[in-house]
Amino acid sequence: MSKVDVRVLNDLTESKKRVMTHVVQHLKQREMKKRSWRWQYSVMSIIVTICIGIFLYTQDSGNQDQKASIPEQSISTPIVLDENYLKFILKLDPRVEWSNDVRKQKFDFFLKEESLYAYAQLKGIVPSQQKIDKYLDIFIEGSEKQNEVVFAKKLQILNVTREEYIEQYINPISYKVATTDSLWEHEKNQSKDENKSILYFLLQREALDYLEEHYGQEIEAFRKKYEIPVVEKEIYSKRGVVVAIKEHEFLVVSNADESNIGKLSIDEIVQKHGNGTWFPLIDSPTTLSLGDYVEVNYNEELERNDDSIIKIADIDSMKILEGH
Repeated sequence: MSKVDVRVLNDLTESKKRVMTHVVQHLKQREMKKRSWRWQYSVMSIIVTICIGIFLYTQDSGNQDQKASIPEQSISTPIVLDENYLKFILKLDPRVEWSNDVRKQKFDFFLKEESLYAYAQLKGIVPSQQKIDKYLDIFIEGSEKQNEVVFAKKLQILNVTREEYIEQYINPISYKVATTDSLWEHEKNQSKDENKSILYFLLQREALDYLEEHYGQEIEAFRKKYEIPVVEKEIYSKRGVVVAIKEHEFLVVSNADESNIGKLSIDEIVQKHGNGTWFPLIDSPTTLSLGDYVEVNYNEELERNDDSIIKIADIDSMKILEGH
């Protein structure tokens, strides 16, 4: 199954706003210790986080009339675990000293991106030229809007010409984002009734497992070469009663009374106790049943834009507790 909550871009203006918002959030991370990395699970989020690297210096007030000289060309299929792009993510700005936590997060994010791309290839998914061109236009226009002095400095840091920058970074990223977009559309069509955020968690887990299994040596070599620190991930815990179980997810509500299950609706139970969290049903005890009192450990929780008191989180481990 799968995990990628994807929203297709409606317009470039909205894309830019989101890019700038996430850039600001990204920079704030440097001053915070042991902050839990939270993801907006959608194609938009994948694009935004990629844009953090590409458009770190983007300034809409720059010379917007100067266009990049971009020859028409078809984009060849990029490789999985592109070291060129990894270096781009880790060492984009030598003036910034990333903390161990942030460097680890950057590397982990690189693996997540590459895992989805590799998994899409495994499934034989090839993006349409129209989709590739859509993302290519987005990234190219973002480059064209940059202040020329700032953009020239970035090219100097990367030691590439403008044309090489497009060839080495924009083209492969456009292809990979288009491929991931197509993967999400495929998975979403296969699981029409499933919670899309849970779908994303499941997809990402399968993709990462596939990447580790087939590219484990390359990943380990990158960790050593670029001295990626071993940072213990922050684990959170939730105890509560299982009040709903679906094919690929289960809902835990703290302080819920199992006697209310079947008498009250799920929404009524959640409203009564003011909390609830959906978790993907992965590696859970085969005996898991409604009314079980459980402890779930997790490390990622989705930020929601609505006022819902029901959260959605990934799962690290869980156990059924007796005698509560």
